Amino acid sequence: MLKSLVVVLALLLPASTFAQERSHDIAGGQVSVPLGLTVQVKSVTVGEDATKVRLLASFDSGQTNFINLNDEEDAYLAWGESEQERIFMRQIADNKWMRISSGQSMEGDLVFPGVIPADASKLTLAFNPGNASDDTSAPGVTIPLEIAQ
Repeated sequence: MLKSLVVVLALLLPASTFAQERSHDIAGGQVSVPLGLTVQVKSVTVGEDATKVRLLASFDSGQTNFINLNDEEDAYLAWGESEQERIFMRQIADNKWMRISSGQSMEGDLVFPGVIPADASKLTLAFNPGNASDDTSAPGVTIPLEIAQ
């Protein structure tokens, strides 16, 4: 009887009772590239099964009409050098390439399925890894992040 009562109570409690999100303030978290792109990370929130990055990206260019932040190679969030120490961004349904037109800004939460370790203090957010920062269609942008514990 007691076991049944515990199961029923567990089902009635909200999931947030069991899994607590960790929100981190960001030190630094802003990068600008000469093409006219500025990317700012406002916060990182680690949930039970995904990590969210609050991002603001602004683009103003006389060289090109738009750029893609998530072009051929998916953006990722890393806490080390190996490929096992990174999680990749879930594509945005209505803007899979994260296209920004010149004169526009984009703000929102990027979702990375998976969690970063609790002891991670330095992260790297990478867009278009391997591309040069002056690429006029998909500039490479790497943002070092220090997270406050």
